[in-house]
Amino acid sequence: MKSIGFLIANMDGKGGTERVTSILANGLIERGYNVKIISCKDGLNPTYPLRREVKLFSLRDGNKKSTMGSKISSLYRLNRFLKEQKIDICIAVDVTLFLYLWILHFFNKKIKFIAWEHFNYYINNSKTTQLARLLAARYADCLVVLGKNDLKNYTNHFNNIKRIEYIYNPLTFDTTKSTTLNNKQIIAAGRLTKQKGFDLLLKVWKKIEDKHNGWQLKIIGEGKEKKNLLSQIVNNKIPDVILSGYSDNIQNEYLNSSLFILSSRYEGFVLVLLEAQAAGLPCVSFNCKEGPSEIIDNNVNGYLINNFNLEEMGRKISFLINNKKELEKFSKNAKKDLGRFEKQVILDRWEDLFQSL
Repeated sequence: MKSIGFLIANMDGKGGTERVTSILANGLIERGYNVKIISCKDGLNPTYPLRREVKLFSLRDGNKKSTMGSKISSLYRLNRFLKEQKIDICIAVDVTLFLYLWILHFFNKKIKFIAWEHFNYYINNSKTTQLARLLAARYADCLVVLGKNDLKNYTNHFNNIKRIEYIYNPLTFDTTKSTTLNNKQIIAAGRLTKQKGFDLLLKVWKKIEDKHNGWQLKIIGEGKEKKNLLSQIVNNKIPDVILSGYSDNIQNEYLNSSLFILSSRYEGFVLVLLEAQAAGLPCVSFNCKEGPSEIIDNNVNGYLINNFNLEEMGRKISFLINNKKELEKFSKNAKKDLGRFEKQVILDRWEDLFQSL
């Protein structure tokens, strides 16, 4: 059976990238693959559970600073690792990391190299990322993106893509349980960063909360924007908001809520939307690039809001709070398309890709 290596920035992280990598690694182990996860730094104490058969490695040599010398040293250690471990397929988890694999592909003709885009084409257009995407499109044995929309983005911008496929991220939540819609709680979840737009959500909530006595907004996650969000809550006297930090049982958080809000400025693939729908939650989201429109069916299981239209988002949230029948309709339709995101379906797609390389 093939030996698969995942090259990731840091498997110790608490984001969606690390979570999805753990899901895929565990699933491939169950199917008989040998799986190694190589972190550029740290990575030996993962946040998300991994089967004991998954082997962890770190390229960090003790040097805390990222210098040109440390990067060259990491490249050398990565090349030695791929050869010693007899890796058949190496996947860059984040297209920027393909810069390492692009160099190594010249010296390792037997290894197949995959670039796995975790955001979308329009996100992070730094010169480094632009270069990585250009090289991935031209040299990767396959460039994997997270949805149909981003596949179009890439094919519209690059004429000579060697190979590109879209594979959704998998949903692993139990879909048999559903919220009762009886709790007066609105939930949002994600890293507390500018990208996630929780500052925008707080502005929306400030405008409408006084109309909805007893309802509260709960934001689950940690991140560098926490201090700013707390200041925004205090300075603007926004009541009924909880910043609850990370949850060890996020599924219960969904089940104990009645509405999910996504306020992101941009996304790749929105796993939290799938998780919310798995719990039968109606969803209201900005129609940001690039993921929400592939998950929410507007006016069927939720609302897609014109980007950053705070007034419109506030109106839709208020409407659903005041209309239990509409909430129930959206909840009933929340799970209608989740089959395409099931773990086994996604693993089949990855296996098909591996076998075709």
